[in-house]
Amino acid sequence: MPSLIPILAGALFTLATCYALGNLCLRALAVPRPVILATGAAALANLVFVLLLVGLAGAPAFALVGVVSLGAWWRIRTPLLRDPEKTPLDRISRGLLAAALGIYALVYFIHALAPEIQPDGISYHLGLVAEYLRLGTFPARVGFYEMVPQGLEMLFLFAFAFGRHSAAKLVHFVLLLATLPLFRAIGRRLGLADLASWLAAALYFCAPVVAVSGTSSYTDAALVFFTLAAFYLLLVWRQEGDDRYLLPAGVAAGFGYAVKFPGIILLPLALLFVLLSGGRKARQFALLLGGGALMLAPWMLRDAILAGNPLAPLFNRWFPNPYFHAFTEQELARNLSSYAGVRLLEAPWQLAVGGKLQGIFGPLLLALPLGLLALGWRAGRLCWLAAALLAAPWFANHGARFLMPAFPFLALALAMVLPRPAAWACLALEAVACWPAVVDLYTLPYTWRLHAPPLAAALRLEPESEYLYRATAEYKIAGMIEQETRPGEKIFSLISGPRAYVDREMLEYWHSARADQLLDTLKVASLYQDAPLYDVTALFPQQVLRGVRFRLTRAHPGEWCVHEVRLFLGEDRVYSSPQWYLRARPEPWEAPAAFDDNLATRWRTWEPMRPGMYLEADFDRPQVLTSALMISHTPVYQVPFEIDGQGMDGKWHLLSSEPRVTVRPREELRRWAAQAVRRAGYRYLLAADTAEGNGLLTKDMLARLHDWDLEIAGQVGNVYLFRVR
Repeated sequence: MPSLIPILAGALFTLATCYALGNLCLRALAVPRPVILATGAAALANLVFVLLLVGLAGAPAFALVGVVSLGAWWRIRTPLLRDPEKTPLDRISRGLLAAALGIYALVYFIHALAPEIQPDGISYHLGLVAEYLRLGTFPARVGFYEMVPQGLEMLFLFAFAFGRHSAAKLVHFVLLLATLPLFRAIGRRLGLADLASWLAAALYFCAPVVAVSGTSSYTDAALVFFTLAAFYLLLVWRQEGDDRYLLPAGVAAGFGYAVKFPGIILLPLALLFVLLSGGRKARQFALLLGGGALMLAPWMLRDAILAGNPLAPLFNRWFPNPYFHAFTEQELARNLSSYAGVRLLEAPWQLAVGGKLQGIFGPLLLALPLGLLALGWRAGRLCWLAAALLAAPWFANHGARFLMPAFPFLALALAMVLPRPAAWACLALEAVACWPAVVDLYTLPYTWRLHAPPLAAALRLEPESEYLYRATAEYKIAGMIEQETRPGEKIFSLISGPRAYVDREMLEYWHSARADQLLDTLKVASLYQDAPLYDVTALFPQQVLRGVRFRLTRAHPGEWCVHEVRLFLGEDRVYSSPQWYLRARPEPWEAPAAFDDNLATRWRTWEPMRPGMYLEADFDRPQVLTSALMISHTPVYQVPFEIDGQGMDGKWHLLSSEPRVTVRPREELRRWAAQAVRRAGYRYLLAADTAEGNGLLTKDMLARLHDWDLEIAGQVGNVYLFRVR
């Protein structure tokens, strides 16, 4: 079909370029094809990163990179490694394994070839890729997903430029396929029979969570691929004593971080492996760290320059910055570590067949403890140690896919101890139990998994737009947004937006400190409208001041917020000026929200109150004042405030230690809140009418459109696009 040609060509061209670059990088080493592919993929991702930095990302530049790489490889080819023969498979075993894996691979290929419908792929994996291609460079925006490392998205972008969404998915799918021979290569280095290695590979490949991740534009299967590539290279180094393998091992381990943030543990674990394997030379550690630094540095430097935090968007407590709140990070971590209220003892069942932890591995997961018998062998101990260390990120995010890097090593340990009949029985059980139609019989309806293969959509017998319109509500929402907004207009979204299919800039409600502020403003005007506001007034003799400071003197578990600061000379208001220098501790970047004449906006500490916190205005010229007013909800906690003034001598002195506190008459703030969103550059609000969370905001907007000064621009089901008048 004509429409399949660019999809397949885009994916194949990307993979061929990766393979060519891998051959060029490893031409002095004999390594198997998957390791060549892994090294070349890391190299290509960095090249695409550079092209984005200089604003040249696009099909012409990518075509040039690919043609030059393929031409250079044609002249310099790398001999392939012949793995030591341990226990090669007999013809019957090869046939059975090929049949089982081949049937699964065909089903997976159909899913990978179909248009993208998975939530994270639609919202940000390919949403960012589509935006990068439109701009030819990185956007100036600093947001959560904009700052996470995006190594695999660089490969997606290369393929996307030629074959759009499905080409990117196919690249990920091939990395999943390339993982399978790595099992055999690792198994032979560990002294395992080929049957054991292929059994472990099959257990991994058939797992439903692996299937859905590896056939979409998620990144988890790629993280496993680079993890195993790094592990293989480290095994070769240990057995061959050739330090040259440490550089590509560092590249693969470092690129694990570029693929997915939890991959940050791979390079330290590689260092630990070298240390425990007798590595003592500085050159060995330098090679490993050098390879890793080549992959980590681009993303960490970019984060440090743009966000002031090399580990953005996380660890903001270590690196305070104006772009992300540590509070939001803590809330996110709390939510991710408590999926659906599942307790730790329930996790094995849910990860095997239950489905409450965002995916399942299949019933054979419950048999993995039998692999403890492998602790009697050195290879078994190594696999269990690797699995235990690689499982560490799962305790921060209980989603099943965060266990995927550990699962291959658990599967290898189990395969080591199973006698041949039991191995075949386990393979048969997993192959049957993980078949999509069978999974439907025993897991929860909403479990993240593949369903019936969309053959007509994959072959484009069914038009892509019709399939997407039928298969996912997000595509309908994207169509509504495209129809009701103009290019260049921006949307503040209270839900996860379909960015992969929308040519509009969207800011989701939790993706940055700015998003936190806007959501808080909307909540202040509606959900928090019954919370009383107080006037905290300091009266003092008329005097000339160069600045005013509001200060806390006592700790409290609640937050301090200031909706507005107003200064007076008698009855006359002294209005703030853009030339005033506003300071605060903490969150100095948000102090202007207390001086913008909008009661719906506010400065917040975003953390419990501590003595010494303050909000301060330093004037551009001396001001004659007689009183200072702070409008705040915080007096409900009965905490004391002190107000200081800075005299003409530059010294601060106390203006009031017992300011007058009075309840402020309630005001309608909805229109002010909507206008604050519009002044921030967002003319539209995307929201869903649900019974919880931000859905309560949507209900209030629908019930009081006039008070909000909103109008409904479009609707898809329970999702509304509001326009701020």
